[in-house]
Amino acid sequence: MNGYVAHAICALALICTLSTAAGQTATGAAGNASPGNAPHNGAIVLDLSGKVSAHAPNGSKLNLLRNGALPEGTVVETDVDAKILLRLEDGSEILLQPDSRLALKQEALPTGTTLFEFILGRLRAVVTKRFTGTPSFQLGTPSAIVAVRGTQFEVEVNSHKVTEVDVEQGIVQVTGRYSPDKFVILEPGFSTRVGPDMVPEPPVPTNRIRPDAREEEESKAKKAKGAHDDRRQPSQSSPDAGQGTEPGEPPEPPEPSEPPQQKPE
Repeated sequence: MNGYVAHAICALALICTLSTAAGQTATGAAGNASPGNAPHNGAIVLDLSGKVSAHAPNGSKLNLLRNGALPEGTVVETDVDAKILLRLEDGSEILLQPDSRLALKQEALPTGTTLFEFILGRLRAVVTKRFTGTPSFQLGTPSAIVAVRGTQFEVEVNSHKVTEVDVEQGIVQVTGRYSPDKFVILEPGFSTRVGPDMVPEPPVPTNRIRPDAREEEESKAKKAKGAHDDRRQPSQSSPDAGQGTEPGEPPEPPEPSEPPQQKPE
C-alpha cells in the first residue's frame, strides 16, 4: 500500500511539472486562452484566414491559434488575401483587413488610455462603450490619433501615411499626430483624412470623401502603364490581308527557251 501511494505521488508531481512547463512555453507564443481573457494590452485571436504572421517584442515568430493569446508589443501582419479578428482586454474587437499591419503597443499618454499603433492598411473596430469621461480606446497611426467612446468605425492608412477615418456608430475624435490641440469630431456617416504633419480635414459625409490625390495619381499611372504594356504586346489575331504581312518571295524567272533550229537549205 505504501508503495502504491509513493508511485501515485510521483505521478502527480510529474503531471504538475509538465503543466507548469506547458504554461511557461505558452507565455512565449500564442498559447490557448479563453475569449475575453486577453492579456493586459494584448489580444485574443478570435478568428483568422489566409497568411497572417505575428512577432513578439523580441522579434521571435509566434504561432497563431484560435483563442490564442498575443502579449503586449506583438506586431501582427496580414498578407494580401488574409484577415484576423482580435479581441482586446476590454472586450473591444478589431478586424485587421488584408495587407495591413498592427502593433499591440501602449504609449505613455496623459489620458492613461491604451494606444495601439496601426501602421499600414485598413481595419474595422467595434469598441466596448465606457461610461466614464475617458476614451475607452485610442488608436495611433503615423499621422493621427483616433479617440473612441463606444463606436464602430474604420481606419485606413495608405503608403503615404495618410489616415482616413470613417464612422458608422458613436462619436470619434480625430487629432493630428503632432498637433494635439487641433482635432475634429466625427458623427455617424462622416469621415475625415489626416496627412503627415497635417491637421484633420473638416468632416464630410463618407460617401463624398475623395481618395487621397497621390494614391489616385498612382492608380491612374499604374492603369496607364498597364494599357501601354498591352498595346506593346503582339496581337494574337490573324492580320488583315495585305497588312502587317511579310513580303512574299519574288517569282522565279522563267527558264530561257531554246532558239528555234533553222532548216538547212
